Parts: sequence; structure tokens; C-alpha cells
Amino acid sequence: MLWEEFAHPAFEGVMLWGFWELFVSREHAHFVNADGEINEAGKRFLHEIKGEWLNFVDGVVEDEEGGFEFRGYHGSYVVEVVTCEGKYVKNFVVEKGKSPVDVIIEL
Repeated sequence: MLWEEFAHPAFEGVMLWGFWELFVSREHAHFVNADGEINEAGKRFLHEIKGEWLNFVDGVVEDEEGGFEFRGYHGSYVVEVVTCEGKYVKNFVVEKGKSPVDVIIEL
């Protein structure tokens, strides 16, 4: 269900009202057991958030203009470009509804 919500233009975010067994009033609604161990529901949630919704892209710049393209979600990004001269880091934000975005990194 989160996929469908995230895809909707009016989507702003997800609010978790509780995740720890000791502070959730509904049975089986927690992600973390009373002893602090992440349960199966918590593992699935983290897999979706960290494994599916975070963008980790790496590659080699091979075109003549030094371009590198990828698709990602709106949000904050950190780009690291590693060359033989060193590492260059650039932060940028992709605003909701703004695409495509060109980010120029001066080397």
C-alpha cells in the first residue's frame, strides 16, 4: 500500500505513531518487540525503506561530455565523484514534481 501512496502527487510522507511493542496499543502493530529486537514486520518495513526506496547508484562516466544519468525519487541526494585526483562531493535536492534535474559538478 505504501507504493501506491508514494506514487500519488499529494503524498507528503509516512507518520509512524508507534513502533515499539511497549508503546503500541494494538496487538501485532509493532515493528520492535519489547526486548528491542526487530520483528518480522519491522524487517519487512526496513527492507522496503532501505532496500527499495533509497537510491544507491554507481557507475562509470563514459560519454564524451562526462554525463551520468539515473532515475531516482524526489528528496535529498549526495553525489560522490572519485577521480585519480581525489573525491568530489555535491549535495542536491530533487523537488517533488521537478524532473529532470541536471546537477553540475566541477572537477
